[in-house]
Amino acid sequence: MIDPIVMIVTMLIVGQIAVSVPILFAKANKSALNLPLAIFLVAIGALALNPIIASMAPNWYALYTALAFPALFMLCPSLWFYVEGLTADTKWQLQKKQAWHFILVAPALIISVMILMLPKETHTAIFIDDTEVSGWFVSLILVSMLIMMLLWLSQCVYTLIKIVRRLSHYRKRLKDLFSNNENKELKWINWLLFIAVCTWIISLITVFSSSLLDQFLFNGTTEALFSLILIWSLIHFGMQQQPALVTDEISPKVKNELIETLDNNKNEQSKASKTALPTKKYQRSALSKEQSKRIADKINTVMQSEHLYLDASLSLHKLAQHLDISPNYISQTLNQTLTTNFFDFVNQWRIEAAKPKILANEATILDIALDVGFNARSSFYKAFKQVTGQTPSDFRKAHQT
Repeated sequence: MIDPIVMIVTMLIVGQIAVSVPILFAKANKSALNLPLAIFLVAIGALALNPIIASMAPNWYALYTALAFPALFMLCPSLWFYVEGLTADTKWQLQKKQAWHFILVAPALIISVMILMLPKETHTAIFIDDTEVSGWFVSLILVSMLIMMLLWLSQCVYTLIKIVRRLSHYRKRLKDLFSNNENKELKWINWLLFIAVCTWIISLITVFSSSLLDQFLFNGTTEALFSLILIWSLIHFGMQQQPALVTDEISPKVKNELIETLDNNKNEQSKASKTALPTKKYQRSALSKEQSKRIADKINTVMQSEHLYLDASLSLHKLAQHLDISPNYISQTLNQTLTTNFFDFVNQWRIEAAKPKILANEATILDIALDVGFNARSSFYKAFKQVTGQTPSDFRKAHQT
């Protein structure tokens, strides 16, 4: 008999998915990014139904097993496509050439057909009673499933590494375009991946402990609760998050320049190499050293005289429009001449503006942070310590006489 708590949690998971998926499919026409998220949730929902089907509809369990097995191999590709779309430079679309990501679904479907060919008694013995069944056909199915599970585990590790690298690269790109990155860094995906890995590890430990130690180190309730948190987080944040690098509101010309800026910064080298020889990423640029120096002076002058850094929404595009200079040239100047990125450059000015306010001690740290252009107290603390090596409070104490 299924644990009542597991049943309730499973129904909550399925209920969330049942409400969210139709909305995502309806929005997929406007934004293809909703499609992989919907596919991921459908696959998760299919797998989550396992305890309910086994307990309440055993006559349908054989069909369910055959349908649910391929769903397992939809998880990694759909999650990757969703993260890829969120971090893309341009509006993301699912293309035919990307179909190879679903390559494991084909053999999974073949195994599903083989499962459907099993007699009901044999299926019950294998998948419900967990008893040994002899026969070459049964052995073929079990060996095939074992191989597919090993491939799936490899796919999970590969996808996890790809996502981590993609997010790291994406966050570097953000610093080339924006002066404030709150709600753009996708930190919630880090927690989602952490929960997913924990759920995966718990599942493996549960199988290991039940098979070899004849006891459960973790019960189904723990796994179900982790799954509920995972699904709720994905639905809550996933349905609200918008791609930060897609800039549909600007002109095509400037948009292309921004994309070129991002592409040029993909292989950013160390500061030492920047000061020694011209970097390869700018070797096709028409910007000379003299022009870059003039642009650097112009940027610093406008920051000092017009205090553009006080604008919390200041971006590379806004600065480029204000100066009437190509975003790519500004980015190149920041990287090569000033050896910094847009994010750190603007926040350096904000920190300098904040220092006398901190020493004056006439306002709270939050008020000072907002006054100089930060959107949050936490980001101000992080930037301030990065620049000065001290927290605002320590800075004030160190300069008190």
